[in-house]
Amino acid sequence: MILHSCVDLSKDKDYTNYLSYFGDSLTSHFPLNTDDFDKYSYSIDTVAYSNTEDFSLTLIGTKKLIKEEKLKYKHKKIYAIEDNCIVIVNDFINKSSLLMDLNNGIHKSKLSPNCKESPIVIPNFWSNTLSKGQSKLNQDFKYIIIDLKHGETVYSSKINPYKSYMPSVVKHGYSKGIAFNEKEEIIIYWLVIW
Repeated sequence: MILHSCVDLSKDKDYTNYLSYFGDSLTSHFPLNTDDFDKYSYSIDTVAYSNTEDFSLTLIGTKKLIKEEKLKYKHKKIYAIEDNCIVIVNDFINKSSLLMDLNNGIHKSKLSPNCKESPIVIPNFWSNTLSKGQSKLNQDFKYIIIDLKHGETVYSSKINPYKSYMPSVVKHGYSKGIAFNEKEEIIIYWLVIW
């Protein structure tokens, strides 16, 4: 199930339910109150399509919020899509490939051979209304990883432990963080489990 919404989330119990579904430890970085934002949408996949679950909230017109979040996470590195160690969850999926046969085993996300550190995993963002480019967001977006765990451990009962479309070093895991575009004043809070 993928849901995009431009309704007033303060009146929409679904947003709160989705925060609750994934739990406080995985969604603690998401805003609880969106009343101050005129333009926003959220996206949810809890059916583990292509062996992932994800949740994201996109807020537009957020110059002040971006500054606050950068200050809050100033001890965290800021990544760009060009960084060698960025791995995009199921980077082969886009809006036109939703019905592809994933059972043939040929699909794997890419990890640069130039990566000399631990891989950094970000969502595909294919379903985001702003999607473009490699990560489906434009090059102006930067990424703060708030928490990342990867390896063999499966973090959701909906994820098949015997199947993965990710490089073996990041076979299963989760990533939570923030993508932001200062030029367009957009911030995206995300959680992805694979």
